[in-house]
Amino acid sequence: MKSLGVLAATVHILDPAERIPAVLLAGAEVTEPAVAEQITNPKCWHIPPDSAGESGKTTRKPKSA
Repeated sequence: MKSLGVLAATVHILDPAERIPAVLLAGAEVTEPAVAEQITNPKCWHIPPDSAGESGKTTRKPKSA
């Protein structure tokens, strides 16, 4: 199954099949759309850095003389 994303935080959900409370830990891959649908807080998802040259460094402006 294709991964829909990786969790950046621990979340509490209801298991879609058994309808019982479940806990998914940070770093877990979410593959079920019914589970992903329950996790609506964007801060819960790990967002990989943009591969278009984003190194995490910022450019500094030169000091004026």
